[in-house]
Parts: sequence; C-alpha cells; structure tokens
Amino acid sequence: MMLRPFVLTAVLGAFASAALPARAALVCEADIVSLDFGLISGRDGTSQQTSGPVTISCSGGTPGATALACAMIGAGSGGSGPGQTPRYMTGDGTAPLEYHLTTQNTISGGGSTWETVGFTIPLDGTGSGTIAPTLYAEVTSIGSQATIGSYTSRFEAGGDVRLDYGEAECSQLGTASSFTVRANVTASCTVSVSDMNFGVIDAAVEAPVDQTATITVSCTNASAYTVGLDHGRQPMGFEPSGRRMANGGNVLAYGLYHDASHTLSWGMGAGTVAAGRGTGGNQTLAVFGRILAIQQAMVGTYTDTVVVVVSY
Repeated sequence: MMLRPFVLTAVLGAFASAALPARAALVCEADIVSLDFGLISGRDGTSQQTSGPVTISCSGGTPGATALACAMIGAGSGGSGPGQTPRYMTGDGTAPLEYHLTTQNTISGGGSTWETVGFTIPLDGTGSGTIAPTLYAEVTSIGSQATIGSYTSRFEAGGDVRLDYGEAECSQLGTASSFTVRANVTASCTVSVSDMNFGVIDAAVEAPVDQTATITVSCTNASAYTVGLDHGRQPMGFEPSGRRMANGGNVLAYGLYHDASHTLSWGMGAGTVAAGRGTGGNQTLAVFGRILAIQQAMVGTYTDTVVVVVSY
C-alpha cells in the first residue's frame, strides 16, 4: 500500500520531464571580410569604392522567431573624425588617406555612416538564421592630400568591432571578427586643355598677334610630372616658329611659349617641357601663343592641332 504514491509520483515526474525538453540559448556571431581598394589615384575629384559582406549568423533561438543584432564598427587604428566620418588610413605618406564606411550604399550614393547598425534576422525551424548586409567603403575627393604609398586601418574585435544581440533587444554580447581596410595610392594624372583662338586678323600680318590657352593638370599628390607640346600637324623645324596653321595649302607660322614675353619655347625636348609636382588637385598652366610678324596670308580659316603629353 505504501508503494502506490511512490509509483504515481515517479510517473508524474517522467511526464513533466518529457513536456519540457532542454533548448540551447540563442548565440550570434559576425564575420567581416577585409576591404582592399587596390591601386587608387588619390586625385581630387575622383572616388574609389569597394565593399564586402558582414555575415551575421545566429543559432539556438526560438524556431520561427526573429533575432536582433546590433553591429558596431569604430574608428579603426587610423582614427576618424566626429561621428566616425571620415575615417582615416595611415601609411607611407605624411597625410592620412580619408575614406568612409557606410551601410545601404556608398557615401556618394546616399549611404549612412556605419557606427552601430541594427538588423532583424528571421530564424528557421531549427532556430537558426543568417544575413549578410554589405559594408561599403569609399575614398572620395577629400582624400586627395595622400601621397604615393600603402595605407591601412585595422579594426580589432572587442574594441573597434562589437556585436550585441537578443530576441527582444540587443542585450547579449556576441563574437565578431577583426578586419582591415587597405589601399595603395599610385601616381596618375589627368589633363584638360582649352583652345587657342586668335580671332580675325589681317591677311597682311605686320605685327605679332598674341593669344593664350590653358592646360589643367591633376596629378596624385607629390608625384612629379612634365607637360610637353608636340609641333602640330604642319611642323617646320623645332623652334617656336616651326609650328604652322594651315588652310589647305596655305600656312601661317606661329609659336607656343611658357612666358608672356614669348622667349621660352614650349616643346617636347629637354629644357622645353613644363615640370611640376602634383598636389592632388587641379593645377593650371598658361600657354602663350604668337602668330609671327611679317607674313602674308590668304583669306580663310587656319587651324592646327597640338598634342599635350603629360608624363609622370
């Protein structure tokens, strides 16, 4: 008679144990790939972009529920401005290389600076889920003061990278990987030119006729360059007066010079090119042209094409 209550209690205990199976707690982690811009110019007005996934994986959650994840990215080893914008890479140059880390899009495309960004992760029937939002990186024109060389910024887990998560709020600390942002600034240049228009002149050229044009060069900061001018389509010798504009078989001699006094000829050879060092921004050079005096031209329009050659 004393065994009945004991047996009944044991059976009830078995039922209670079967009705409450053990379930693992929710765990989330983030893996961020390193971002490499590769070779970039660093010139003013240019931008370079790269991107990579931030993979956030959760397991052990309530099947069919959602998890919350809050991914924080700090300043990195290169530091940053207020509000993590811009961030900086440091390296071979004396000036840092400025860049942006953003969510949703690049900074020039309307993206928002990545500080702490929250995500919702749907969990499947096993309580697991994974998302991979994109981390965008962009070097904009404000990075033009960087000189040639390699630049990096390191983001260490637990300091510059942090993941918090939970099913109701981001209240639990997860694990997150370290990553690096890197770029290699290399020399490059762009050039634009204006036309030189002498306007309407007398067919009998008794006195010199002068005009100017401009050459605008943009080269990577601190990179050396030269600007040369070829002798056009109708050259005659290699002196300033060796250039000629043509109207059919008729020609009109002119020269191109570095100076307003028209004494320093501008050509392609040693001592005749313009030399400079890039600033990352636009640099303007004046070209002084002169139609030489004591010429008799036929009526008509005279033209020539001169090629501008930038070497760096």
